[in-house]
Amino acid sequence: MSDALAILLGGQTKARILDVLVSHPGESYHLRGLANAAGTDSGNTSKLLRSLVTMGLVLAAPDSHSTRYSINDRSPLAGPLRQLIASAGALMTDLRAAAEGLRAAYVGVFGSVASATDDSSSDVDVLVVGNISGVTAQAAFKAVGRKHRRAINTVAVTREELAKGLAEGGAFWSSVSRGKRIDIKGTWTDVAISQKTAD
Repeated sequence: MSDALAILLGGQTKARILDVLVSHPGESYHLRGLANAAGTDSGNTSKLLRSLVTMGLVLAAPDSHSTRYSINDRSPLAGPLRQLIASAGALMTDLRAAAEGLRAAYVGVFGSVASATDDSSSDVDVLVVGNISGVTAQAAFKAVGRKHRRAINTVAVTREELAKGLAEGGAFWSSVSRGKRIDIKGTWTDVAISQKTAD
């Protein structure tokens, strides 16, 4: 969990709770399960959930045993919160840590996670630009995927392959270039412009 996210959301406990709820769209949690997933105290989690339910950001649905909590996607705050957590939540923090060990000029997240339109079945799409194999790139993020219960799909290309893809302007590279991305190592501007300049 990044310190910036905790500051923006008003504390580590609230940030961790919202991170879990937002990062697993479509899922709901009992109080104890949410506290365990977030690594927070059940008492404090219960108090924060009451305030989040009151403001309409979290939904509380009674079931046969207790109450299940989930993010309220209809709340006007849900979209901005999803974007914020997509950029600075625990998943992105762990991806950045894993990317540091790769000999790559650029690593970034693209697709539905970057645009905050993902759901529970969405992969986390990661682009790796460097002289490393796809197998190596995929292995680097395996533990992160297991920890967050998310499938991570890596696309590994060399600088030359990136330049060719951007020059040809196919559907995939157009979507990556024009769509939203989250830079986790290096910047897209550096690798994209350097390729255009080399041409």
